[in-house]
Amino acid sequence: MKILPSSLREKKRYIAFEVACESEPVERKALLDEVFFATQALLGDVGSCEIGYRLMDFNGFRGIMRVNLKGVELARAAMATVCSIKGSRAAIRVLGVAGTIKAATEKYIPSENISPTSILSKPISSEQVSGTVVRKRGDELEIVPDDKEVLKRANVHYVGLTSFDLRSLKE
Repeated sequence: MKILPSSLREKKRYIAFEVACESEPVERKALLDEVFFATQALLGDVGSCEIGYRLMDFNGFRGIMRVNLKGVELARAAMATVCSIKGSRAAIRVLGVAGTIKAATEKYIPSENISPTSILSKPISSEQVSGTVVRKRGDELEIVPDDKEVLKRANVHYVGLTSFDLRSLKE
């Protein structure tokens, strides 16, 4: 059987994405299971087959997923519905879509591959908030407060702060 010429093959797109999960890093198989489950729940069997997912690269935090051209928007929608991975709360953020793996990597995946959890573990202390910084992403910080009662009342693992919050704490 002959191979189809490139003009007759289905066009592919590459979705660069980032996973924010409480139990970082995320395992490749667990991510795929949740994405496939979310896609099937949202679109059914036929819709999930039309997307044609293939995980090209994943390092536990960021990755590149190949999809069919016609299924890009459906794949983005399905990836956005993932709310937990292996029982831990999680969210998948699409960084961008490109026509080649190289373009997706250069445009959307930062070259300094520093894992967010290895950046900081510095204590923060003020009259209103005190705790240890566990994650920094841009202007946002996530801290584990010294007062564990705050976590119980809010039913969360971390408390989020922005640079605006930190400035108002200093004043």
